[in-house]
Amino acid sequence: MATPLVSKLASVVDLAPADIAALDALGGKRRHCVAGQMLLEPGGRVTAALLIHQGWAFRHRTLSDGRRQVINFDLPGDLCDPAVFVTPRAGHSMQALTDMSYSLVKAEEVLDLVTRFPRIGAAFWWAEAHEEAIIRAHLVAVGRMSAFERVAYLLWELWARLRVVKLADSNGFELPAGQDVIADAAGLSYVHVSRMLQRLDREGLVRRSQKHWRVLDAGRLRALAQISDAIDFAPLARRIQDRLSR
Repeated sequence: MATPLVSKLASVVDLAPADIAALDALGGKRRHCVAGQMLLEPGGRVTAALLIHQGWAFRHRTLSDGRRQVINFDLPGDLCDPAVFVTPRAGHSMQALTDMSYSLVKAEEVLDLVTRFPRIGAAFWWAEAHEEAIIRAHLVAVGRMSAFERVAYLLWELWARLRVVKLADSNGFELPAGQDVIADAAGLSYVHVSRMLQRLDREGLVRRSQKHWRVLDAGRLRALAQISDAIDFAPLARRIQDRLSR
């Protein structure tokens, strides 16, 4: 069975057996942590990125009065955060949302990998460009969308990302984040998020059962979230495949 990282990059480029073997070896030893554990603190020295194998993490900034903004969610298959290769000090926190297994990846490993395997290099470039597009879309959502649209956007984004790494299907997905984390990601209060989730259910867009979210009307949910090609995996992946085939 393909690892989440291989599934993610294989959605963009055709990986040869040698590419897959190199990706499977990336990072070496697996480490483990429990839900809630801090993996990175603001100002802390960082020397490696984290490659997530299982579980979720999230990155956030907390202000002096305790207000928190969730910047992004890190899922299986994500290399978090490659910017540490050029930034020696962390500017945000990274915390395990669930129990996790991960590897530490040194800059030298990534440079060697993309030098020896150009298709992996192209796929990593796509992954970084896609994450930047997601963060830009998140900024627009928090800054200009209504509360209803923000929550719809967040659910769609996570569902789309999980499908790429084979951890969700066309019917729905598992979301381990509680409403407090969802609220901090959407820039809303806990109560407001609760009302928006109830409205999404009431209007027949999604339905929640414990941590499972069933998507009832994908077309309407996507339209409400105002998803553009910039954060949709398929169009960007096709463009990279076209470039590589020339």
